[in-house]
Amino acid sequence: MPDDAAALRRPVDPREFDAVEFQRDPFPLYKRLRDQHPVFHDRFHNRWILSRYSDIEAAFQDNQSFDRAVYDPNGSYEFGKRHIFGPNILEYGNSPQHRWMRNVVAGQFVGDRLDAFLPIIDMIAREVIATFEQDGEVELVTQFSSQFPIRVISNMLGLPREDEAMFVGWYQALIAGLGFGGEHLARGLAARNEMWDYIEPLIEQRRKSPGEDLLSRIAVAELDGKRMETIEIKGFVALLLAAGGDTTDKAIANMWYHMLYTRPDVFPQVLADPDLWSNVFTEMMRYDAVVHAQFRQTTREIPLHGEVIPRGAGVILYLGGGNRDERVFKDPDVFDIFRDDLHMGRENRSGKYKDGKPGHLGFGMGPHFCMGYAMARQEAAIGCGHLARALKNARPKFAAHEGIVSPSIDSGGFRSPRELWISFDPS
Repeated sequence: MPDDAAALRRPVDPREFDAVEFQRDPFPLYKRLRDQHPVFHDRFHNRWILSRYSDIEAAFQDNQSFDRAVYDPNGSYEFGKRHIFGPNILEYGNSPQHRWMRNVVAGQFVGDRLDAFLPIIDMIAREVIATFEQDGEVELVTQFSSQFPIRVISNMLGLPREDEAMFVGWYQALIAGLGFGGEHLARGLAARNEMWDYIEPLIEQRRKSPGEDLLSRIAVAELDGKRMETIEIKGFVALLLAAGGDTTDKAIANMWYHMLYTRPDVFPQVLADPDLWSNVFTEMMRYDAVVHAQFRQTTREIPLHGEVIPRGAGVILYLGGGNRDERVFKDPDVFDIFRDDLHMGRENRSGKYKDGKPGHLGFGMGPHFCMGYAMARQEAAIGCGHLARALKNARPKFAAHEGIVSPSIDSGGFRSPRELWISFDPS
């Protein structure tokens, strides 16, 4: 068996990206890329790969050179036609349409507007926990984390409480539809269309008689005297339900996995100080975030590390690799919620903080910085805090666990435990 030094000297075979070993534990390959191939031309998959923190950060900030869009906004492609969500801001890249749609809705998820929804987050967390808090054990993924954020979003949108379970079902089908299997896409599209049929009359109702719910705010929001079209609102609701819900869903499961299996030694400190759940969230987003990669397309030649990435090339930004970069973080392979080299507070799109510390890459940076970052953090911290108080003497039901696993073909690209059984003392 080769020693560590020999492994680092081994050239990267592009087929390694398809191997089960990489799916289970991508971090050794990330390190080889960072150290020996910071700009890697993967001819087998016809793509280029960036894996160092500074290079990924620079790509996020240089939106003119690294475009998120695949299609020309002025071309013949009908936006939304090939996307499970329909028309949405993820497809529009650097276009004026992207900036307009983002500016219409971005303010709904931060500051006072988000604070107004905190009682809903608190209420839903308590309600979901009440369904199992007397059982003495819980499978966290199916019974809490996959339920909680979707029910929160449903209530934020102002939808009938009796339809929450239906939204959870649509969410699960949409996430599967983000994967690569044709049958999953078909089911996802069917679920999306059902949801669209359900929500369209509600959009028209809110336009005529808006309330304080999120759907009303989006339906009547104006920028430069213009409102979002009905199809754009429906696409945004699908995006909010699936991508927003799944980020929080997987984050909560990942956080509890780390407390129970990776760092049970610090778990008592977190239980004693609920404010530390925010640190757990931040370090989780650095150590092994829900999403490990983002795609960009170059609009010009990019000279970097002695290579030249050509114009029109597909580029993979391995956030999971950049977040473990030894050039930025000390002992990056240690899960440490008390790091002094990581910004532990609220994220921002610039990636620059008054404390001078670098932030994680999990929400991206620059013009495409995740709009739901503040909501995901609030939901995760509030949900985990309520769980910690309700699950007395929480402990793993099983001594061994397979860990955080790679995305399956129907997972939408998110990393998380498949299941997480917890035993506790009923109150």
